Amino acid sequence: MATAIPWSPSNFTPAQPNYVKVKLTTWAITWSLVLLASLVPLLMAVLDLIHPLWVTLIPVALVLALALLRLRIIRRQVRALGYLEREEDFIVRSGVLWRKQVVIPYGRMQYVEVNSGPLERRYGLCRLTLNTAGSAATAHVFGLPEAEGQALRERLVAAGEEKML
Repeated sequence: MATAIPWSPSNFTPAQPNYVKVKLTTWAITWSLVLLASLVPLLMAVLDLIHPLWVTLIPVALVLALALLRLRIIRRQVRALGYLEREEDFIVRSGVLWRKQVVIPYGRMQYVEVNSGPLERRYGLCRLTLNTAGSAATAHVFGLPEAEGQALRERLVAAGEEKML
């Protein structure tokens, strides 16, 4: 009997689509502050403290280019998030360009916690953090609905206790 490839996207439970809103809001806040900071040289040029004016536009253009690049990949990054529960271990994946998979055996789980920041709470989401014995690995599962995050935490704790006996 052939088994499915564990890293196949169809096997993983994806992050909620609402998590894109959390990431976009964070993007907007962060990049608006960075853009404001990059406008300081431009303001100094307008006040005739720095010459020439075109030099002050370089930081603004660079910030805008980086912000738009980051905006372009947010949706793909959220689609790349996911987790997979297997019999002996738990797999968490992330990344678009630099893909990452963390495989955590249930018997090595030290603790599992559920957290949510203000933006995540606004959309009814949470994130789950798993730490292993010896701090060898830490995995984060982002974009879980609150109820699913609590249920997943309970399943993982139960599986971990079962494997440690």
